[in-house]
Amino acid sequence: MPNATSELERFLDDLARDAQPGDQLPTIRELMRRFGASQVMVQRAFENLKARGLIASQVGRGTHFLADGRPASTGAGPGARAGANATSGAHARSPAVRSVLLLRRSISIARGRVLVESLQRRFTAEGHRVLEVSYTDPDHARTVLKSLPRFDACVVQSTYKTITIDLLAALREKSEVVAVDGAALVGTDVEAVGMEWGEPLAEAISLLQQRGHRRIACASTSHPFLATQLGWRRFDSLQKALTDVELHAIAVPLLPDQDYAARLVDSIKANLDAAGQPPFTALVAWGIEDGAKFRQLLADIGISVPSALSVVLLGRTDLANEHADFFDTVGCSVADQVESLYQAIQTRWADPARPYGVWLIPVTRRAGQSTAIMAVPSAGPPTADRSRARRSRS
Repeated sequence: MPNATSELERFLDDLARDAQPGDQLPTIRELMRRFGASQVMVQRAFENLKARGLIASQVGRGTHFLADGRPASTGAGPGARAGANATSGAHARSPAVRSVLLLRRSISIARGRVLVESLQRRFTAEGHRVLEVSYTDPDHARTVLKSLPRFDACVVQSTYKTITIDLLAALREKSEVVAVDGAALVGTDVEAVGMEWGEPLAEAISLLQQRGHRRIACASTSHPFLATQLGWRRFDSLQKALTDVELHAIAVPLLPDQDYAARLVDSIKANLDAAGQPPFTALVAWGIEDGAKFRQLLADIGISVPSALSVVLLGRTDLANEHADFFDTVGCSVADQVESLYQAIQTRWADPARPYGVWLIPVTRRAGQSTAIMAVPSAGPPTADRSRARRSRS
């Protein structure tokens, strides 16, 4: 069918010229019916578009456009094309429309998913074009990026994975504006938006002090991430400054997407005394993904919150899965992080020459029912043996 073939190819070329990244193609069956073409003929036309780098297929998402089919100068990206479309009749678009790539790591952490979905809504509400793509590790991310066009901005979630130099270079090839979800990269030409956990740690300890607690444990991962390392740095400083408080450190050698909460509870269980009580009356815990499960894990070893142990979580104050509508929580909100990422990109678009830096999210607090008021013990400095014990990390 030479006529059907030429009509089909002409139709697909027209679609490619007007398409935005992420726009869906008609299904193979639709095109077969419309042009009276065989399945082999349609698949061959798709392969031709794939060979030109214009489309890609993903299981569960169908086939979508990656770029348009019109000639472009080197370095021209979707944003340049959007401006060109502004005078193209029925396909007119505002010159202010930008293209944004959200590169999300495939991981079972609710915060990452909620943030990307909220960020997508934030950009699309302003009329921008957004494409969300997931990846498993830096090597996979580089492979995914090879098949994509350039974007006006890219937001990448590392979520406990290292952003390698190779991945950073690949990101910069795809966009001049790169924003990282998390204070993971500093001193580079990216916008880093995240949390410095030292401040909420100090606020949580202060809260427990005000409620009469003088033996407080602080738990976090032992992995050397910048944000958590800053938290440990604050912990060391507080150990020296708070002469009337014993601070215990629990360094968990896992990450929140692993069996982190269970390992933390195992560490607490290993240090229970003969009466089944821990050597501290309060706990500040970072990295709890499922607050209800964490509370149950503590109950399983005979520790009820807050009667046996007061608990303050360092986390997201607006995520119900973390605070479980029960825990006192100090940290930040996902809403603030979404807004900070959005503003970081908008500011970079408005002033490309401005210095790069870290956008620190404001500290927020959510009251709960997980801390009890203790009787304040009589004043007196800790003994030398207890002071040395405070400085050891479990």
